Amino acid sequence: MQAVFRLTPIRLLTWLHWLRWGAIACVVLAVAVASTLSQISVDTDALLAVSAVVAAINALIGWSLRRARPATQAELLAHLVLDVAALTAWLACTGGSSSAFVSLYLLPVAIAAAVLARSQAWLVAALAGGAYTALLMRFLYPQSMAGHHGDFTLHVLGMWATFVVSAALLVVFVGSMASAVRRRDRSLAAAREQMLRNEQITAIGALAAGAAHELSTPLSTMSVIVSELRDTEARDTPLQADLAVLEQQLALCAYQIDQLLGAAEPARGATHTPVAVPTALDRIVSRWRLMRPEIQATVTIDPALDSATIDDDVAFAQALTNVLNNAADASRDNASNRVDITARRHEHGLAMTIDDEGTGIADADTARAGRLRFSTKREGRGLGLIVSHVSLERLGGEISLKRRPEGGTRTHVLVPLSASGTQP
Repeated sequence: MQAVFRLTPIRLLTWLHWLRWGAIACVVLAVAVASTLSQISVDTDALLAVSAVVAAINALIGWSLRRARPATQAELLAHLVLDVAALTAWLACTGGSSSAFVSLYLLPVAIAAAVLARSQAWLVAALAGGAYTALLMRFLYPQSMAGHHGDFTLHVLGMWATFVVSAALLVVFVGSMASAVRRRDRSLAAAREQMLRNEQITAIGALAAGAAHELSTPLSTMSVIVSELRDTEARDTPLQADLAVLEQQLALCAYQIDQLLGAAEPARGATHTPVAVPTALDRIVSRWRLMRPEIQATVTIDPALDSATIDDDVAFAQALTNVLNNAADASRDNASNRVDITARRHEHGLAMTIDDEGTGIADADTARAGRLRFSTKREGRGLGLIVSHVSLERLGGEISLKRRPEGGTRTHVLVPLSASGTQP
């Protein structure tokens, strides 16, 4: 059964297509054998006519399956309904509910229970049960059968009752097992994705910690040289302004390295003091503006956040900075320098939206962005969103992206507020 669940819908449709050809061949063979046996009386003309119609439909289905395309659950449901209808027509020509092959109704019911949604499986079971009941009413109680032996009547009714119970059990139990397997597969896929992302973050963290130690010395040397140049250069010269900007950037690099080393070597039992949300946002955005002075960012903070606090503003700052850099890069790539930042209170969490004016993320990429290594930038490595996702996940938050109708991408960031909810 596990192998069935691993089938793609298009492959399962192909299997049903070939099984249908097999059924048609069996019917034609049965007609040929029946014509040589005088003891067997069947409506050969009707059987061949039904087989010809089913063969024509199946030939069209085979032609459509040659094209590379995805298959949907609705298409699979339509194929199973076709199989129920074909089986009903064949049984109507070979004894109806008294036929030995009437139990084949369970085959489409079992397939539906294994691969379709519960409601669709019940629909197939209801159609098969309704067709079986119609055959029962047609062939069990006609006037010509009024003299049939009572034991045979009870046998046919027992077959019908057994089918109804079996079909219901298939839908309930096979459907439940299929749902459990699908949930397990989704959990395994999520676990594999999480493990892959953690391996990437661990490798990056180890390299980053080593690089931070190695960069401390050259940064200190550059800071000393810049300071000496500012002391020796005359005041109010263009070079002084450039040196001031360079000194700012070096200080920002030194701060980031200190934060990186502190995150790589946390003290045991260390706790984070809650920080007021407006203070944390002002600090993060101000530092980011030093990194990206060419970007015009508008910041809107809901007054309801004035008394709210956040527990770990370091991890939140890292995640938000990466998101802001991605938004800035997207806007710049589309000849814009605008980024809009909005923060509001959402129940017990801080909800932020970051809107850029880029070309917008494709709908197909929204699910994997931040979970797998992925980037729309030509020189991007797809690590920024992964780091942001992991940082927010550690805080109990989440991040999602979607395309804006007016253009660009909207990034949603949700992170829980501290338990107290108010600034101490």
